[in-house]
Amino acid sequence: MEEEIKIDEKFKSAFNLGYRLAEELNLKSHILENQEKIIPSNPMHLGMQQFIDETKLFKNKRLDKSINQSRKENTKKRRGKGLGL
Repeated sequence: MEEEIKIDEKFKSAFNLGYRLAEELNLKSHILENQEKIIPSNPMHLGMQQFIDETKLFKNKRLDKSINQSRKENTKKRRGKGLGL
């Protein structure tokens, strides 16, 4: 069975505020280093962490795509050519 999770509006607005703040500041890591353990359930910090995680994921996907594209271009350039001895 699927469990339905209910979130109150106060939590939701704080989470969205944290996400928008991180987006506006273009955060790459937490503002307060090593403070995740102290305030793990703060909805604003959770929103900021969500943005940071999504940014890292997008960057990794873009990097993988560019690596694959450069590999394809390199194989096309070398096709049909000898060692050049």
